Amino acid sequence: MSRIIVAVAAMMMILAPAFSWELSFGKESGKVGIIAPVGAEDFPVGPASYRAVGDNLWVLDSAAGKVLCFDSSSKLVKEIAIPSLPKAWVLDDFALQFADVNAAEPSAIIVVDLMERLVIKFALDGKEIFKIKPANLIQLDEIEIDSTGQFYIGDYANSVIAVFAADGSQLRQIPWQSSGFTVDADNNLHTIHYDDKVGHFHVKYSANGTELSRVQLGLPEMQNPRIWHVNAKGDYLLSFIPPAGETNSQVLYTYSSAGEILKRVNFSNPYYIKRYLFAGKDSAWLVDADYSKAPASRVKFKQL
Repeated sequence: MSRIIVAVAAMMMILAPAFSWELSFGKESGKVGIIAPVGAEDFPVGPASYRAVGDNLWVLDSAAGKVLCFDSSSKLVKEIAIPSLPKAWVLDDFALQFADVNAAEPSAIIVVDLMERLVIKFALDGKEIFKIKPANLIQLDEIEIDSTGQFYIGDYANSVIAVFAADGSQLRQIPWQSSGFTVDADNNLHTIHYDDKVGHFHVKYSANGTELSRVQLGLPEMQNPRIWHVNAKGDYLLSFIPPAGETNSQVLYTYSSAGEILKRVNFSNPYYIKRYLFAGKDSAWLVDADYSKAPASRVKFKQL
């Protein structure tokens, strides 16, 4: 074998993901739920959100009203029924709370129900910690939580991010353009702001709501920005829809904290999934699934 082939093979081993989750649809244990559409105007309801923690994959099973955890071999290791759900629900997103940065599994989970505008926090044993229905919010659609338990909920209809204390009391609201948001390891909130004259800005807020920085990114021609993740160095993942692209054809950029583009990759996002891209400590993953073909198809994940 030539040195070139050996070198290429070694590089492929380094670059290849150590694992790749693959899930099946079904009602049995170890599978994720799916509700088929009843009419042409409806869409299938399956898992709406995913989170990676180390080698484990956490799944919001929107159809079954559960949160599932799978190990690196896609084996089910934990299944938690969400307490206090109404008779009908639309679960769009969930967040995991950790006791500290070194914790292997969360201490609590928060889910948002779009239909009844509910926020439910519960422990891993399924016991409810609190349930709230914020009267001043209309369309609860995204959620993030920091290390202290303070959490953030995006309201698409009101164009705000509502900030809540760990006990569920609402603290403040931050203007928002439905551009995604994320919380870093220092409990800072990150979002994207668009200005008609100059384009996009990366905006960082402290946990108490103070604006810390506003970095101009430009790219005024790009549409529908969404920030997904900020790592320990301050680099962050930001996706756009290109001006000539379809709604599921997107570009993912890796930016430095100074607003420099470090990497770029094109991707297509799957239909019917709210949080289809997520990042662990060292990798970003994209959901590869078509719920309209379930249960024959499977949910796969590819590393970006």
